[in-house]
Amino acid sequence: MAQKPVRPRPPTDTAEWQCARCGTTNRRLVPRGATEDTDRCVSCRQKHVITAQRRPVRWAARAA
Repeated sequence: MAQKPVRPRPPTDTAEWQCARCGTTNRRLVPRGATEDTDRCVSCRQKHVITAQRRPVRWAARAA
């Protein structure tokens, strides 16, 4: 039985951010080179707009 070819995954970076409502640290995989994305807090489910900062992993978050 032939194996299916493995498709390469697009390169991603980890965006780590803190919830503006409850302070929980969250992480999201974003496409490499992205500067803004949206996500929800894993704890309180508040929607946020996350924005890249100078540090490559820590992103700024504001409630959406």
